[in-house]
Amino acid sequence: MLFLIILILCLILQFFLPWWIIAPIAFGISIWKSNSGKHAFGSGFSAVFFLWIIIGLIKTLPNDNLLANRVAQMMMLPDASFNWIILLIITGLIGGITSGFCALAGFYLRRALVDPKI
Repeated sequence: MLFLIILILCLILQFFLPWWIIAPIAFGISIWKSNSGKHAFGSGFSAVFFLWIIIGLIKTLPNDNLLANRVAQMMMLPDASFNWIILLIITGLIGGITSGFCALAGFYLRRALVDPKI
């Protein structure tokens, strides 16, 4: 459930707000809905990772990966026909790690406020 809420909210709000909106969304939803640290990080990471990969594929496939290959050349990735795949994975990892750690911070904040003895 946490995965779906983060995925849907990030999908909708990223059309209107900057990319870093994933951080407060994952943080806030994890305060409300997460069961454990592992659950919070896993849901936050995987939701944004898959979202950014899918959005990247939707944007890069119609133009024959032209922009993705140029960005991969700027990043000095090895010259190959699969540069755009490496770039998509790097993009997904950046978003996933950001969202995962924010979700984990949200879980730990709730845990500190609800039961500070632990």
